[in-house]
Amino acid sequence: MDKPADIRCATCIMDTSYYFNELSLQAKHDLQPSLSLKHFKKKDMLYKEGDASSHLYILLTGEVKVYKTFPNGKQQIHKLVQIPGDLIACEDLYLHAHGSSAEALNDVSVCYLKNEDLQKSIERYKEISDTMMQAMSRSLNAYIRHIANLGQKNALERLASYIVFLSESHHERQLKSNDLNDSLSRVELADMLGVTQRTLIRSIKQLELANYISISKEGFCILDLQALENISSGI
Repeated sequence: MDKPADIRCATCIMDTSYYFNELSLQAKHDLQPSLSLKHFKKKDMLYKEGDASSHLYILLTGEVKVYKTFPNGKQQIHKLVQIPGDLIACEDLYLHAHGSSAEALNDVSVCYLKNEDLQKSIERYKEISDTMMQAMSRSLNAYIRHIANLGQKNALERLASYIVFLSESHHERQLKSNDLNDSLSRVELADMLGVTQRTLIRSIKQLELANYISISKEGFCILDLQALENISSGI
């Protein structure tokens, strides 16, 4: 915020975010003074389930997992935020408390604004409410797909779906490496896919032996995307 307005606008995440880039310049200018920058280290919590819902976060760099914790301590990850410009906590925007927790998977930077400031901007520029509805709808649809995967697919199909998702987000981030970065531990990935760690490792080995993927230090390398898409679809 110490930079001149024209420089701030030229580099603002709102110009590249899927959600904000179509807003009018006037609406962006109205939101911009409310934005603040914040950094989180790996394992830092952006917020915890039950905390007061007071901010909307816009991802700049890094990856964030959004999850619920069960009474036995196990986690169910229902959202991975990886693409710059994606929103975190938009599903809690009109709630008093967060319904889930958000944790940095690596070093993360975000822009954030208070919900009350966002509401004031929405009152001045109705187009912003359309943007928020679009964000919440996209988040809801992603969660519905996740639930459908857990209910209808076997372990191998769930794993293939996850690797295809990694490939799609890899391209959306315009990454050049052939290796798909996977920041989840095997325990976290097993919990996310709703399988045991042993079943997950067996499924990974099955895809590897079929030469559909190879394992790299960063995560996965896709050798046959079409085969993975077929498995994901139950073919």
